[in-house]
Amino acid sequence: MLYDNIMVPYDGSSSSRAALQEAARFAQQDPGLTLRIVHIMDVETRVAALLDKRPSARAEVTSSDLRRLHEQVIQQTDEALHRQVDSILQPLLNRVIIEFLEETSPGAQIVAYATDNDCDLIIMGSRGLGALRGMLGSVSNYVLRESDVPVMVVKHSE
Repeated sequence: MLYDNIMVPYDGSSSSRAALQEAARFAQQDPGLTLRIVHIMDVETRVAALLDKRPSARAEVTSSDLRRLHEQVIQQTDEALHRQVDSILQPLLNRVIIEFLEETSPGAQIVAYATDNDCDLIIMGSRGLGALRGMLGSVSNYVLRESDVPVMVVKHSE
C-alpha cells in the first residue's frame, strides 16, 4: 500500500475518534501497516485538579504525593483511552503502538513525533477538545502548516 506507518493524534474528541476510524480503514486494507496512536495529555493540570479536590488541599504536598498523583493520572488516562479505542482496534491484525506524551505544545509535538518515528501519514480530527480557530482547530491548523509528513484531516459530522 501507500503507507507503512500512520500516526493518529487522539484526544478523546468525536473528531479524533472519526480520524481513528479512518486510520483503521487504511489498516484493514494493509495488515503490514503500523498504526501509532498518540495521546497528548496535560498531566500537570490534571494533577493540580486532583490536589484541589483533596479535603486538605492546603496541606503540604510531598514529592512522593506528586509522583503518586502523576502515576494515577497516567493510569486513569490509559484506562479511559483503551475504553474508547479498543473496540476500533480489536479487529485489526496490524501492529498498533499507543503512546502518551505530556503536553507542552501539542501541534509541535505531533509534527516532531511524526518526523522522529518516520510516519508517512498523519490522520487527525479537524477539531479537538481545545480552543478552536476558524474551521479547523488550532492544533490541526498548525500541523497542516508545519508538517513535512502528509496530513489527512477528518471532519466529524455531528
